[in-house]
Amino acid sequence: MDLQKRSESLVKAKKSLVDKTVADKLHKAGKFTAYDLVAQLFDDGTFVETNAYVKAYANEISTADTAEYEGVVCGYGAVDGRLTFVYAQNAARLNGAFSKAAAEKIAALYDMAKKNGAPVVSVFDSNGAKVEEGIDVLAGYGKVMKKACALKGKVPQIAVIVGNCAGAAATVAALADVTVMAEGASYSVTPASVLESNGASENVASAEYASSKGMVSLTATTTAEAFASVKEVLSFLPSNKLDTNVYTGVEDNPNRATPEVASVVAGASYDMHAVISAIADGAKFLELGAGKGKAIVTGFATVNGIVVGVVANNPAAKDAKLCAGCMKKAADFIGLCDTFGISVLTLVDTNGFCAECEAKGKDFVSASALLAESYCKASVPMVTVNVGEAYGSAFTLMGSKELGADMVIALDSAKIGVLKPGAGVAMMWSEKMAGAKAPIEKRKALEEEWELLMSTPILAAEAGQVDDIIPAEDLRIKIASALEMLSMKREFASL
Repeated sequence: MDLQKRSESLVKAKKSLVDKTVADKLHKAGKFTAYDLVAQLFDDGTFVETNAYVKAYANEISTADTAEYEGVVCGYGAVDGRLTFVYAQNAARLNGAFSKAAAEKIAALYDMAKKNGAPVVSVFDSNGAKVEEGIDVLAGYGKVMKKACALKGKVPQIAVIVGNCAGAAATVAALADVTVMAEGASYSVTPASVLESNGASENVASAEYASSKGMVSLTATTTAEAFASVKEVLSFLPSNKLDTNVYTGVEDNPNRATPEVASVVAGASYDMHAVISAIADGAKFLELGAGKGKAIVTGFATVNGIVVGVVANNPAAKDAKLCAGCMKKAADFIGLCDTFGISVLTLVDTNGFCAECEAKGKDFVSASALLAESYCKASVPMVTVNVGEAYGSAFTLMGSKELGADMVIALDSAKIGVLKPGAGVAMMWSEKMAGAKAPIEKRKALEEEWELLMSTPILAAEAGQVDDIIPAEDLRIKIASALEMLSMKREFASL
């Protein structure tokens, strides 16, 4: 075959890489081809496919047989104008089967992303591996895992699970910095059917379950919603760890007062999301990991245009005390922020540690150490605000100055101390209770006195552990000022 005819044949073959009949069947079943999926991610007309013609067994005779082309689509394009790479398993081609050749395509994509310092989005929808390839396909999984690990911490990696993601593919997805999962998809190392036959009491491969166990960062009702979430995540992240040019496009007045915060924090078991919304530019906050460890809220926002990773206690949670799961969640998120140069804003209001969590055998000690380590190791700007209560070790652990916070602020209504009033009176003022004719009233009066004298942020400020005590209406203003002051921290810290 001469070169011209071969070229024409290849072009014709590419047009039929996805058979229309197969695509129609997928659409009727509520599924999409890889080309449909990447179209939901990239700016119109910017997607460019790479290694489009790769086959498991290349030969000199061109063919339009779609079954011979690999079940993964790789390429690059622009997401809100920023270069992004993608590989998407293609349910319309070999049911998205993973093969040695597919692994080579993905590995080449990772290499290009590394050279160009751009994010990688991986899309999972496959019925599994090409088992007829034997050990080669297993080696292919290993190659992809190694490439993903090599890029860890260098560029953002986001996994999107829109179909079946089982076996080694689940491990690859778990290596991502952020994982988004659509409802109806499946995510587990062991196939869901096998889990069910082994007595699984619930759908442990579902998006709901994965979210509750902290396996995914975000869930979505539809694939369109999933890719919208991916775009939103990318808007808060730099293209790589050296990039400092992140602009979300959300503008707000840095001197905007926040008088609403006072009434919010005055309420019992208030929702910290309301405080975050008051602080954030345009009240925009992208929460990650909402399904697990609800006593701590983590996510991205901007304050005066500066991206911040928010770590906040949430008094509205069913059990607002620090548990193993929420401490690990916070530690992982702080690590992500530190990797990509994102400032950390910690909002503190906690009743302390969850004794029930530790009593039930959770690895509480390791989780608390992990959280402390994440703060101690972080080199990004860190601002901590004591919004409400912070007693005992919880004050230390939640982004205290001694763990590395650059600026610590307290609302004038905050309660900070070594012991809560009840415990303080029982331990330190027991002699004042002796001989009381009305012990209940006496204890209440002593607890009020303890709170007034020993639970004030003034003592922490006098000890140098709090930089400033402010009214609630100045909260956003002071945070914006602190972040602006700290904006050059990383550059000069390395000199």
